[in-house]
Amino acid sequence: MLWIFTQNEQSFVNVHEVTVTGKKIEGFIAGSDSWVKTLGKYDSSDRASEILQDIVKVIEKNPNGTMTYRMPQQ
Repeated sequence: MLWIFTQNEQSFVNVHEVTVTGKKIEGFIAGSDSWVKTLGKYDSSDRASEILQDIVKVIEKNPNGTMTYRMPQQ
């Protein structure tokens, strides 16, 4: 289970899938096939990809438990 605190600090969401779309990182909300939330917006798609890799590292450190991730401001 992955919980993410959004970049704007207005939402704490349980996400089922995380994807990079241009300069944004979006999450598909767990239990919903159609609700997509922007988790963060960055200066470049490269920076967004770096953050996605950081999320993967957090998951790899704890593959069997609940994880939380706070989206970086920049």
